[in-house]
Amino acid sequence: MRQFCLHVPSGGATLLILGVLALPGLRVLEADGDAAARLEPAAAPAPASDPRRVFGVYVDPWHLDEWGAAIGAAPQAVAKFQAFSSERALDGFARESRRRGIRRLMLSWEPWTPVPSALGVRAQARPQPGYRNVDIARGMQDRYVLGVARELARFDGTVYLRYAHEMNGYWYPWSRDARAYVWAWRRVVRLFATAGTRNVRFVWSANPNLYEPERRWRAELRRYWPGRRYVDFVAGTMIDFGGAKDYPVRRFAPRLRALRRDYRKPVLLAETNTERRGAAAWLGELRALLARSPWIRGVFWSQLPSRGQAQQAGTGVVDWDVRREPAAAAQLREIVRDGAR
Repeated sequence: MRQFCLHVPSGGATLLILGVLALPGLRVLEADGDAAARLEPAAAPAPASDPRRVFGVYVDPWHLDEWGAAIGAAPQAVAKFQAFSSERALDGFARESRRRGIRRLMLSWEPWTPVPSALGVRAQARPQPGYRNVDIARGMQDRYVLGVARELARFDGTVYLRYAHEMNGYWYPWSRDARAYVWAWRRVVRLFATAGTRNVRFVWSANPNLYEPERRWRAELRRYWPGRRYVDFVAGTMIDFGGAKDYPVRRFAPRLRALRRDYRKPVLLAETNTERRGAAAWLGELRALLARSPWIRGVFWSQLPSRGQAQQAGTGVVDWDVRREPAAAAQLREIVRDGAR
């Protein structure tokens, strides 16, 4: 995470102001009426010592050891989804992760009350008062956001915060109103700075939208960009659903390169999976892509129940378990080991 300080000289003194720029209802404070304010990144603490490429898995940390034993390689990070509406604290998850030697967490943080997948995309995408981008930008969730910021600050390690992911799709309510999305994102970053949370890295995570032309995808995506000073990593979802949505690794590669080129940030694969049929070959192709793409700094493997699969007909099987597929597990093991070298 980057912190931001507004330095306003005033008669030889310096005022430090946090979280007051470009938000509805807020104004920049000035000294003597003629001071030129400037936004500067504050020095960030050193993160947990990173391997060349972090490998993480969406799994309860209580089952982390058995997952690593089944694959034959231990992940360096654990990941989870958390909705704003959840009353579950993060301290237990973080504490158990640290107890097992994990110093990196990925939190996919969703501003909504989750909608059952069976209700369909239209119901899922419906705006939810109190969680809309404009509501968050205006401060309706400030107390909750500050509470989470203070919780995460207690974790002895680095937290990758994947806030409001896949915003450039059409299946989540936060996809609506790109301008307000930017305001909301910036407010969240400033609130974390206000809380003094220095171990969080903000992850702006897009969907590759392989169903649309790349030029249109890039133009639409840019509308959601919060700005370089508010983002530490860019990321993408990388799921091969199979069947009607059979996506070989080579289909994703140009979009990942575009993320790197357009936004000039290190890239994470924040949610990665493939259909069961041909999984070992797909993972072998992924390993080759990673070998020639050192700017991809993390891979997070997810085999949680998929909303995409539940809402799309004609896809393959993605709710399989890599631990029970020796050939696929062997490829994933090499991906973990490659990144640790």
